Amino acid sequence: MTEPIGLPNESRLIAIAGLIGVGKTTLARNIAPLLEGHLVHEEYGKNPFLVRQFAGDKDAALPSELFFLLSRACQLDKKAVNAFPTVVCDYIFQKNRIFAQMNLDKSQMTIYDQIERSITPHLAKPEVVIYLHDTIENCMKRIAGRGRHYEAKIRPAWLKQLAGSYEDFFAGFNDCKVIRIDCAKVDLLQKENIRAVVDGCIKSQH
Repeated sequence: MTEPIGLPNESRLIAIAGLIGVGKTTLARNIAPLLEGHLVHEEYGKNPFLVRQFAGDKDAALPSELFFLLSRACQLDKKAVNAFPTVVCDYIFQKNRIFAQMNLDKSQMTIYDQIERSITPHLAKPEVVIYLHDTIENCMKRIAGRGRHYEAKIRPAWLKQLAGSYEDFFAGFNDCKVIRIDCAKVDLLQKENIRAVVDGCIKSQH
C-alpha cells in the first residue's frame, strides 16, 4: 500500500471524468484505498428532480442541475477537501457545466451561470484528472446492466452528444495533468491496470 501523498496544508484531489457508464465510480472505489484517499461520490440518489429530468420534464431541468451544482460545491469546497490528505472524487466539477449546457435553455443558463460564478472561487482544484473514454455501445451495456430505472431513457444519440462535449472540454483543458484511458482497450477491473493508474497518479505529483 502506498503512503498518503497529501501536500502541506492542502489535500491532493484526484478527479475522474467521463461518460455515464464508463466506469468512473468503480475506478474511484478501487484506487481510493491504494492511495489511502477519502472517497467522494456523486449524490445521484438524493436529487429529487432527476427522475423527472430524465423523463424529459423541462421544468425539472434547472432545479436538477442546480441540485448537482450545490451538492458538488459542498463536497469539493476547499475546507471539506482539505480535511483529508488525499481525496478521490468520481467526477470532475466542470461536468456541471457540460450537462447544464446540454440540458438548459438560454434563460435557465443565465441563472445557472450566476450561481456557478459565486461558487467556483471556493472550490478545491484537482491535481490530476483521470479521463475515461469508451465506445457508446460499451457504455450503453453498462448502463443497462446496472438497472437504474431513470437511466432507461438514455439513448445512444444523446450519449454520443455527451461524448463530443467531453472531448471538446478536454481539448482545451490545461488546469492540471490529465491521464486519458481508453476503457475499450484497458480493463480497469484488472489489478495490474488499477495499480498502473495509481502509479500514474503518484508520478503526476513530481
